[in-house]
Amino acid sequence: MKTAAIQGDDSTVLDKEVPFRFGELFFSRTDERGRILSGNSVFQRISHYSWDELIDKPHNIIRHPDMPRAVFWLLWDTIKRGEPIGAYVKNKAKDGRYYWVFAIVTPDEGGYLSVRLKPSSPVFELVEQEYRALAEAEAGGQLKPAASGKILLDRIVQLGFRDYAAFMSAALAQEIQARDRHLGRVPDPAIPRFEALGSAAQNLLKQAEIISDNYAMSRYIPLNLRVQAAQLGETAATIGVISVNYSIISAEIKTLMDELVASAQKVADAVSKGLFLFCTARLQQETVGLFRAESSSGGETFQNEMVHLERQCKAYSQSAADGLRIMAEQSERFHQSCAEMQKLAAGLEVTRVMANIESARLSTAHGGLNALSASLAQFQASISSGLSEIASQSRFIQVNTQKLIDFAGHGDCGAD
Repeated sequence: MKTAAIQGDDSTVLDKEVPFRFGELFFSRTDERGRILSGNSVFQRISHYSWDELIDKPHNIIRHPDMPRAVFWLLWDTIKRGEPIGAYVKNKAKDGRYYWVFAIVTPDEGGYLSVRLKPSSPVFELVEQEYRALAEAEAGGQLKPAASGKILLDRIVQLGFRDYAAFMSAALAQEIQARDRHLGRVPDPAIPRFEALGSAAQNLLKQAEIISDNYAMSRYIPLNLRVQAAQLGETAATIGVISVNYSIISAEIKTLMDELVASAQKVADAVSKGLFLFCTARLQQETVGLFRAESSSGGETFQNEMVHLERQCKAYSQSAADGLRIMAEQSERFHQSCAEMQKLAAGLEVTRVMANIESARLSTAHGGLNALSASLAQFQASISSGLSEIASQSRFIQVNTQKLIDFAGHGDCGAD
């Protein structure tokens, strides 16, 4: 992306990147209005502003004109609800040079706390292209931030992410893994487990939705069976009774299926949130160590900033651990619901077999009944296959969530 010409300072630095190392992490804290209260030496040095120029100034003093307004609309919309958010941000230093960060902004007492790292994953390359297109759309269409924000959220889904929460979790995980590789660190074993859980949760949701869709396509089969039975008269009365029983059982399955789809969504959301919380706590833990090594932090006392950082680190570590326990409980309920559905599916299969037998008993070879019987068999097969996959994925989530619990909530965030 090209940086617009800026008058003043040294024009030779325009469209050039401010270098900083992968091992460095930015830290800053603002009040509720977004005015800077403090930060670490990395933030001050890379921005090229003095502390006098930063303290009590709006954080957007470093905003780059290339950034889509949609990103900041989404950021403020999220943190004002008391929720953390992660986003790629292109910033501008005082001399006009730029630098990219992946920023994690979290609500803090009296304001917000932000930790930022140097991005380098393939997701970052994709985001650069998407931001460019979005900024051009904003300029060409004179879009308001909220309208542009909707475009951003829709585009996230088009790129294959369930929602922005899933995107930011996946992006942060990839950035941490890329950063570890650059720093020659041993890969964090927890992140791949989270990613595997995410894939399992997505598959769980997909299978639940497939069964639900198949039910929707098959919901008129029992009614059609009764119609066929009525046309055949008294000789097919049993078919009508069987159809009623089939309707009752399939309706019970539908009720459970709706609950399962909703639960699958909750599990998928919990995995994304758990991954984001875990990664956030890990970076905050590292920031605590880096910040502890500094003798001061602009504007407020070192001890006060350590209190904020340590409190956040402990809170997010604990939240990540709590989220994993909730995931384990949810997957257990999943497994129980699946077992109930399998019992109903077995009853559905018995009813279908009885319908086949009764249809064969009829002296008239009725093509309509045969076709409906085939449709019932197809519906039954989709349920059996889907439930088998759901049970497998649910058990996988249970086992691996339990393994992950040992990774979260035990970081060194400072003395108690």
